[in-house]
Amino acid sequence: MKRPPLPVFYISTAASLSTLGDAVLYAILPSYYPHLGLAPFQVGIILSVNRWIRLGTNHMAEHCYRCYPNVPWLIFAFLMGSVVTAVYGIAGTFIIFLGARIFWGVSVSFTRQTSIMTAVESGSEVYLGERMGYYRGISAMWVALGLILGGLSHDAFGFTPTLIALSILSLFAIPLGVLSQQRLKQLKKPPAEDIAGKWDLGVMLCGFVIGTVGAGIVMSTLGLILKERIGESFGIAGYSIGVVALTSIMLGLYRLIRGIMSPIFGNIADRIGRERPIPFLFLFGAIALSISGICIDPILLVVLMVVFFICGITLDTLLFAQAAQSGPRSIASFVTAVDLGMSIGPLIGWSIPHFGFPINYILVSGGAIYMIGAIVALKKFGILGELNKQ
Repeated sequence: MKRPPLPVFYISTAASLSTLGDAVLYAILPSYYPHLGLAPFQVGIILSVNRWIRLGTNHMAEHCYRCYPNVPWLIFAFLMGSVVTAVYGIAGTFIIFLGARIFWGVSVSFTRQTSIMTAVESGSEVYLGERMGYYRGISAMWVALGLILGGLSHDAFGFTPTLIALSILSLFAIPLGVLSQQRLKQLKKPPAEDIAGKWDLGVMLCGFVIGTVGAGIVMSTLGLILKERIGESFGIAGYSIGVVALTSIMLGLYRLIRGIMSPIFGNIADRIGRERPIPFLFLFGAIALSISGICIDPILLVVLMVVFFICGITLDTLLFAQAAQSGPRSIASFVTAVDLGMSIGPLIGWSIPHFGFPINYILVSGGAIYMIGAIVALKKFGILGELNKQ
């Protein structure tokens, strides 16, 4: 494995700094929402509305990326992200939260389009999986650290001081983003080929599934699931860990695994092929989620969630690389499919307790949707797809 290109390192670090407030919100809201005067279904709306907005802004960001200089849009996106994070900390009503999340969705569209294409255009297609792994992995490492510190900070200092501090920290994304584009120009690599209207239904459906289940259902309700399984705190080795801190640690662990393993998975996939593992990863993830939905041992739950994390992280890296190799329009279409899934996921997850169904149905429903993803992937990338070709 080679070192990540400097543009990838800079843009990954910048993107992670910008998204810290959003990540910590997912750790805090599922257990803290009653203190903010929110109903469970309102939490689902807050955690999904930014994804709905991106359904309309992803292609706008792609158009701006192709037609105008990147730096002004990056500065705009990172500055907006910092302001929105501060608003989270002082929001007193559902309406203010809702407005902030809408603006956050616009910010993410521009940040993500530029970040992914920076990874694509900083090297050859042969090592695209590895570069995409570095992009996803470096971002995840920084967010993991921020999540853990954010959760501990919330327990020590409270909700508002934590979000204000993250807002200030995220301002450092601006100079790093500018530096990433200056380094990219020095490589003098022509832009990635873009084939108008080229998109792949199978890849988009797989993206929809990973968005619905991973970042949608599981991540938005993990704090609620942990609170239902272990209560307000969890004792281990004589120490007591609050459920908010534990949720932050679990989400941080997810990003830590992504940070360490994504470049490795990407490198391996570049060598053996990026398509063959996809159906099996969906299948293993479905099994892990389904079992975790019915198990009562909290330790086993954590182990099964780690298995699911590994499957989801690898799928994320491989599918993003599959879409990225066709250019910026393909990326915009793919991330829109992912965003659609991430928009629907929290609504599915939070509707289950809102309408009085058992909490364990959340993970079981996620496993069922992942199984649908396995069938789609088998048809597109696996045995079923090969039979159709014959």
